[in-house]
Amino acid sequence: MKTLVTKRLILRDLRQTDLKAFNHYAKKPNIGPAAGWAPHKSLEESHKILSMMIHEQEVWGITLKQDDSLIGTIGLHVRNFDNAIENRKEIGYVIDDTYWGQGYMVEAVLKVLEFGFLTLELDEITCGHSVVNQRSKRVIEKTGFTYTHIESRHDAYQQDIDIMMYLMTKKQYKELMKDDKFKTEV
Repeated sequence: MKTLVTKRLILRDLRQTDLKAFNHYAKKPNIGPAAGWAPHKSLEESHKILSMMIHEQEVWGITLKQDDSLIGTIGLHVRNFDNAIENRKEIGYVIDDTYWGQGYMVEAVLKVLEFGFLTLELDEITCGHSVVNQRSKRVIEKTGFTYTHIESRHDAYQQDIDIMMYLMTKKQYKELMKDDKFKTEV
């Protein structure tokens, strides 16, 4: 994957050397469930998931510029057949709670939007959050997505959860980037 650089972050390929940092936040009880997945129960489980993400090449590691420490992940996923046909991907992200509320995820999302629209030439990018995940909702709103609908998905426990879905088109993205507030974040 192409390395993406922002003011404070480097979005780069995940590495096996990220395992400890990945497991550190993935095992926390307040991280995974907000995104629909169960907290990791062991270092071995984190290793399997990290290896899968490395192999699939859809997810960047979010690292701090000053020390290359992994603080989260962000990816662009096809998710379903309609998305593939419509030249659309879904952005998904997670960040260690130690870094919540500092604008890192907004910065990362804006950079991935730039990559998705200008490099991959996607027509649309979607994003969603569970109805109870207000932190993700704030990131989505701050990055300019437009609410579209609620859909039901299964979480890690095979329970139905409502996901609020949002959309950004390439045209909307180009309009957004005329605003200096957004340009300075990327």
